[in-house]
Amino acid sequence: MSKVEMHPTFRRKVVYNLECSSCGSTLCKRGMQAVLLADTKTEMFSTDVPVENAIGVIDGLISTSSCACRLQDVACIVCGNVVGYHVCLPCRKCLQSCNNGHFWMYYSSAVLPVERIDHSGEQFLLWGQLPRIHDDTDSFLEVECCR
Repeated sequence: MSKVEMHPTFRRKVVYNLECSSCGSTLCKRGMQAVLLADTKTEMFSTDVPVENAIGVIDGLISTSSCACRLQDVACIVCGNVVGYHVCLPCRKCLQSCNNGHFWMYYSSAVLPVERIDHSGEQFLLWGQLPRIHDDTDSFLEVECCR
């Protein structure tokens, strides 16, 4: 989802840096607090793109019981801790529901969120202010992600 198409609810959300809770490595510099579409009581973090060389995708597709999405677990490249999953094949039902367009999910218990500060240095950066992936010079991004 581009900045223009993003639902207003998501544009007002704070951007987080996410660190591995096991080793402190930076996993993401474009994190958003989110809830699962299939279970809105489950809070997680999501991103449109992970930090380059921070997480690795674990072989093997996982099916869910709540929809037809196919997932792959992801782990911290430094310590090996499983920190979340990548939605590698989203289903039609999930794509058509109100979502933030993120396909990289992080378990709240596996990451330490730190609010990202805007360029003024005085306020939290919001998703509506966040530069597009290719223009976000504050992030070391992996831009060639497979889906």
